[in-house]
Amino acid sequence: MRVRAAVACAPFLLLLAACGPTPPPTPVRTVDAQPTSTSTPTPTPTPSLAGPGTVCGEAEAANGSPAAVAVARGRADCAEALRVLRTYYRPKTAKQGSAGVATVAGWECASNSAAESMRTGRLTSCRKDGVTIVADVIP
Repeated sequence: MRVRAAVACAPFLLLLAACGPTPPPTPVRTVDAQPTSTSTPTPTPTPSLAGPGTVCGEAEAANGSPAAVAVARGRADCAEALRVLRTYYRPKTAKQGSAGVATVAGWECASNSAAESMRTGRLTSCRKDGVTIVADVIP
């Protein structure tokens, strides 16, 4: 009877052995989610300011002829001067009166009459904070 009991218990003992202690869990590795950067941010370049007499480039005047864009008084960023006068000369830019007065990016712009432009060579002047940029006739 003992043999029978041992044989009958054998599958039960195997089952218990299989349910023995579990192996230790595998350690989990954590990764820092914060990006590490050793480079410094690139500073935004400040525009260099041009002084009086500096010709910044050309813009197409309202009559289709090229005009020289320059700094007449104070110091101005040439890229801004070109952008302002090119915007001023666009047909969609609303202008008031015979002088074509308009405000473009904070600049107060006005054009001379045809007779005055012929006499002085100055087509348009724009002023902001004591700085004057101009568009002159290119002979």
